[in-house]
Amino acid sequence: MVEIEKVDHYFINNHTMVISPNYDPIYQSKIYEQDRIILCRQTPLNIIDSSCIKQGGATLDGRKRAIEIVTKKKVMIPIPVDPSKGIIFMPTMKVRHPDCTWIAYCHVKDCEAVPGRKHQTNVIFYNQQTYKVDIQPSKMHNQVMLAAHVFGYFLKDQFIS
Repeated sequence: MVEIEKVDHYFINNHTMVISPNYDPIYQSKIYEQDRIILCRQTPLNIIDSSCIKQGGATLDGRKRAIEIVTKKKVMIPIPVDPSKGIIFMPTMKVRHPDCTWIAYCHVKDCEAVPGRKHQTNVIFYNQQTYKVDIQPSKMHNQVMLAAHVFGYFLKDQFIS
């Protein structure tokens, strides 16, 4: 059984796989790392914003605006929290929706439809853990492809001179 840790603040790292709303008045986020679960007092949006600032000196809104220009999309765009480390999070709903869950692109191995549930997707991670999200499988696949585009955008300079 995985122990649950409780914290006041959390910064995204390369072990962070999922940040979801927790629907608790005190611990508002539930964070899934590769080997532990963390309950945090911050909202998922606060965690994303503070991690963007700490790891790259830009706010969530600044990152969002940059990706809107790169992708020519305005809704449900992936957020590069720390693009130099490949840490890009994909929202499952509009970014400011209180039920939005955030999935780390770099941990996603595959996505599958939940049998009998056309609006739910099982996200399969490289460590073989799964997480069920309320999003159609086709939309989740689109999120993964869009995050791959963002990932490539930030890494291309390492390969093209």
